[in-house]
Amino acid sequence: MSFSVYDITVPVLVHGLNVMDDYLDVAKALERSNGFGPGRILGERLAPDMLTFGEQFSVSCNKVEAHMAKLMQHDLPTPRNVPMVYPALKGRLLDTRGFLQNVLPDEIAGAQSHTYELTPPIVRGWFGGDDYIRHLVLPDFFFHVSIAHAILRRLGAKIGKRNYLGNLTQQSGGDYS
Repeated sequence: MSFSVYDITVPVLVHGLNVMDDYLDVAKALERSNGFGPGRILGERLAPDMLTFGEQFSVSCNKVEAHMAKLMQHDLPTPRNVPMVYPALKGRLLDTRGFLQNVLPDEIAGAQSHTYELTPPIVRGWFGGDDYIRHLVLPDFFFHVSIAHAILRRLGAKIGKRNYLGNLTQQSGGDYS
């Protein structure tokens, strides 16, 4: 069985955005249960040189849209600045999910055969489509999901791998319990 570019990007990214949406709910609940001021967790960082919890959401949505635009051979969208408040971040996730859910498989068919130029800050050079998808698009996105997870864990959230994996559903058979 082979997977299309659509199969390994759009549903996977939507699933990850759903996990991030859950993490915003966890953060709000953690603030309430620990007596933190509203929005305090949004400003937390894993390390001083890293993005804040809230920025993980904003940046990941911008990157999803930019990566997908590259795969569809469209002009890159202008990154959106989102206020660091829960409703705005939830709205940004919703917008990005909506964007992905409107991507048609034909719009990215053959994207693995193209070459993509990458520019700093991450890396400079040209990447073939397979490498771009496997070694940048997906890992880049899940880096932000995992950092948001780690910040919540560091602050005492009772979440684990099951939360990170999100709502697992089967569409191809098998037995999961």
